[in-house]
Amino acid sequence: MKNEQTTPSSTAYVHPRNQTDMMGASMMPVYQTSAFSHSTAAELEQIFKNQKPGYAYSRVGNPTVNAFENQMARLEGGLSATACASGSAAIACCFLTLLKSGDSIVAPAGLYGGTLSWLKELEAFGITTRLVEDFSADNVAAAIDATTRFVFTEIISNPKLEVVDVAALAETAHNADIPLIVDATAVTPSLMRPIAFGADIVIHSSSKYINGNGTAISGVIVDGGRFPWRKSGKFDEVLPCKRFGPAAFTAKLRNSTWQNIGACLAPVHAWLNLSGLETLPLRMKQICSNAKALAAFLETSEAVQAVNYPGLKSSPWHSRTAQFAGGQAGGILTIRVGSKARAFDLIDHLKLALNLPNIGDTKTLVLHPASTIFIHSDVATQEAAGVFEDTVRVSVGLEEADDIIADFKQALDTLK
Repeated sequence: MKNEQTTPSSTAYVHPRNQTDMMGASMMPVYQTSAFSHSTAAELEQIFKNQKPGYAYSRVGNPTVNAFENQMARLEGGLSATACASGSAAIACCFLTLLKSGDSIVAPAGLYGGTLSWLKELEAFGITTRLVEDFSADNVAAAIDATTRFVFTEIISNPKLEVVDVAALAETAHNADIPLIVDATAVTPSLMRPIAFGADIVIHSSSKYINGNGTAISGVIVDGGRFPWRKSGKFDEVLPCKRFGPAAFTAKLRNSTWQNIGACLAPVHAWLNLSGLETLPLRMKQICSNAKALAAFLETSEAVQAVNYPGLKSSPWHSRTAQFAGGQAGGILTIRVGSKARAFDLIDHLKLALNLPNIGDTKTLVLHPASTIFIHSDVATQEAAGVFEDTVRVSVGLEEADDIIADFKQALDTLK
């Protein structure tokens, strides 16, 4: 890599460092076991005291899971990574590691519905969130106060598709002596390494593009290892800042929050993600190309009232895609077709695209967000997230672009 902002080469995805197997396996084996035996009681004691490296119980550590964590930390350019049972578990563990009653968060109003629900749950613990409509650096700066402990955002929001300026938000957060935490699910390391742009913690729902074919629910937290937790002076009550310095977040996360909640990733799911990572750059390149082609076609359709895709010049966030490798804009787009009935008809008449609540698959996926992932949100919350009764979300897959376009054309032709 020429510099730290350059995305990893395909070689880095295919050849992880320090992943060797005593039997010579070319792929990290699945250590599908609950626990690990040791020849002496003293040896196991040393492992529990962190005086000797080794494995004891898979909720705390597993070789296959660690291999996935190490590869994610490497690809993101971070200090370390912690794999979780889901993207939601990753966000929950990250937040609970840093927060206490009386603290607050600054986040976009257009977040994914599940994340918004979690922020609402935190209110019962005395933790509040200030939701900002236009998540610009100036607006975020105005929302930060003495209780704010971090700024959180999706880099490309789902399904609003607002693209944020990571470097500007990092500067704003750091000026307030707090970290920037980003959900990079929709971009992956092949489009952007957020830590190189100033982000302090990167979260992925690795169930999506990292896994790549919808076979494993998982999440991962990558610690950039650069935030001065002790110097900040805002985290002494919740983190072991004096003892661990820049590694204080990971020290508490792994030895307390993540471990005690039991949010560990299953070894077989870690293995599936390791397998998916090897082809991630190739898949993202094709997916982004297909998404741009489909969005361009949909803009020409009289049956479509609006197309939202950051890769189109008509997008209000198009200029911010310059921070991504090759100006690529991800694989998600949304369209509006005039009514809920027409949205349902469109989904029902598609033949290739699958109607299911996921993104980042090899196959093209569609969803009506208002009646599914935002069904428990009020209208104001839905609209702030770019969700209307006639919105259809499309996660573009690896099919031939012409085949995807043809499928949407025939389905749109059926609308009345």
